Amino acid sequence: MLGFSGTTETVLSTKNPITNAVEEAASEQLGIGRWDRPAIFQDSAGAATDADLPYWTVLVLSGGIATLGLATNSSAVVIGAMLIAPLLSPVVGLALALAVGDGRLALQTGIMVLVSTLAVVVTGALLTAVLPFQTITAEIAARTRPTTLDLAIAVFSGLAGAVVTVARGHRLSAAIPGVAISVALIPPLAVAGFGVGIGWNGELIRGSLLLYGANLAGIVLSGMAVFLLIGMHRENVIAAAADWHRDGGPTGLVRWVDQFEWVRSLGVLRNPATRIALVLAFVIATAVPLSETLDEIARERRVRSAVDSAAEAFLVPGRSSLLSEQVVIADDRTQVYLRVATTEWFGDTARANFERRASAVAGEPVRLVLEQLPASTGDIEQLSELIPNQGPRPVMPPPPPPPTRLPELVASVRTQLRQNLATLPLPGNVAVVGSQLSLNSGAGLLLRVGYAAVDPLPPEAEQILARQLASTLRAENLQVRFDHVSTRPRVLGDSVVGSESLRDLATLLQQNERLQLQMTFGRSADSARSNAVLRTIRSLGVEPGRVVAQRDTGQGIRARVLPVETRPRASAPTTAGVRQAD
Repeated sequence: MLGFSGTTETVLSTKNPITNAVEEAASEQLGIGRWDRPAIFQDSAGAATDADLPYWTVLVLSGGIATLGLATNSSAVVIGAMLIAPLLSPVVGLALALAVGDGRLALQTGIMVLVSTLAVVVTGALLTAVLPFQTITAEIAARTRPTTLDLAIAVFSGLAGAVVTVARGHRLSAAIPGVAISVALIPPLAVAGFGVGIGWNGELIRGSLLLYGANLAGIVLSGMAVFLLIGMHRENVIAAAADWHRDGGPTGLVRWVDQFEWVRSLGVLRNPATRIALVLAFVIATAVPLSETLDEIARERRVRSAVDSAAEAFLVPGRSSLLSEQVVIADDRTQVYLRVATTEWFGDTARANFERRASAVAGEPVRLVLEQLPASTGDIEQLSELIPNQGPRPVMPPPPPPPTRLPELVASVRTQLRQNLATLPLPGNVAVVGSQLSLNSGAGLLLRVGYAAVDPLPPEAEQILARQLASTLRAENLQVRFDHVSTRPRVLGDSVVGSESLRDLATLLQQNERLQLQMTFGRSADSARSNAVLRTIRSLGVEPGRVVAQRDTGQGIRARVLPVETRPRASAPTTAGVRQAD
C-alpha cells in the first residue's frame, strides 16, 4: 500500500491484458499519453482543493444570483448562476479521488462539497428572508419533483465533464460552459435555501435536495467511470498523488482540514470494487424515490391527457366553451372540476360519457363535477373566439328606440320584464320566483331578481345573466342583482309560533310572488300547534293559496320554499285539525 504521508510500500501490478488494451484505446482516442495521467491528477486535484477566498466569494455570489433568478422566475439569470458556479471542480475531484483510490483527497473534496452545499443553502435562505415577496415561481416548482430522468441527465453531464477534464489532444474548453449548465448543481441548492427562508417549507427542501443528490450521484458515478476507463488508478498516478500531497497540496479550508494527522495518514483505498460499490449504493439510494416520482408524473400526465381528450365534448362551437379545468388526483381516483359556459345545458348523459371516456384512457376511475354557467351566443363567441355555424338568422324588426324619460323607461322595462325573465337560460333546477324594479341612488333603475335553487349560482353566472338581461331590456343605467332563495328544507322545531323563522319565511313569500311554502308537520307536532303555525303565517300576510300543509312520519316542524312549478301536489290531511291552506 502507498501511504500519502510519505511512506512507500509495494503496489501490486494487477493489470489484465484486456483491461490494459481497453484503457490504452480509450486514452489514445482522448489524446492521453502515458505521462499525461499524473498531470491530469495534479491539475484536477489542485482545482478541486483550491478553497481560498475567491472560490467562496464566487460560490456565494452564484448562490445569490440563482436565488434571485428563481424568485423572479428568470431562467436567463439562473443559467448565469450556473455558468459562474465553481462547485463542479470539487465534485469532479471527488470522482477522481474515488477512481484513483486516494482516500485523503476523497475526504478533502467531500468536505469541500459539503461545506459548499451548506454555503449556497444559507445564502439562499438569508436572501429569501429579506425579499419583499416570496412567491413559489415556475422556476422554483420545476426543481422540486426530480425523477430518474434527472439522474440520467446528471450521468451524461458527468461523462461530459470528465471527458472535458481529461481530453488533452482535443480543444474542448469551449464545452466547459455547457457542462456547467447541464450539471445544474447550484439551482436546486438555491431552491432549498428558498424553502428554508420562507419558513422551512419541507416539500421544497426535500424535493430540491433530492434533485441535488441525484445530480451529485450521477456526476460522481460517471466521472469515476471515465477516470477508471483511462487508467487513472495506475501505479504512476498513485505515485503522483503521493508527490502532490507531499509537495503541493490544497489551500484555504482544505489546507486547514489537512493539518490533522489522521487525515494526512489516509492512503490508497486499495479495492476498486469497494469504491465502485460505495458510489453505486449512493446512486441506488437516490434512484428509489426518483423512480416513485417518475411514476407519479407519468400517471398525472396520462390522467390529464385523458381529461383533456374527454373535455372536448364540452367544446361545441356556438354552444359552449370551457372556462376552467381543475384535476385533483387522489390515491385511488381522480376528481375533475369543469366550468363550462353554455347556451344549452348538458345533461347526465354528457357527464356519464365524459367519465366513461376519461376513465378508459386514464386506466383508473375519473369522476366529474360539472359547473355550467348560462351564456348567450354572444358570450360564447367572446369566450371561445369561435364563429358559430348557425345558418341564416331570421330577419327581425328593428327594436323600438329606447325611452328617454324615466317614467316611460320604467313602464317599458315592466312591460318586457315578465316575458324576458321566462326566457333566461337557467339550469333545470333553478327558477325565477320574483322581481322588483326600483330607483337607485344614481337616478337609474335597480332590478332585483329572486331565483330559487338548492345552491346559489356562481358569481360569474350571475354576471352573465345580469348582462344578458340588461341588454335584452334595452335599458340604460339598469343595474341587475340576483337574490338566491334556498330550497333546502329547514327544521323549525316544535315551538315556532311567533318566531323569527316564520317572519323570515313570510317576508320571502311577499318579496317573490312565484314562491310557495311547504309546511311539514311530524308526529311530535299536535293538531293545535300545527294550526297555530298556519294561522301565524296567514297573519303575517301570506295568502292561504301559497301554503301547503302536510303530515309525515318524521319529527318536528319543517318548512321548505319552492317555485310554483315545482310545488308538490298536496294530499288531504290525515290528522284532524291540520287543513290544506288553500
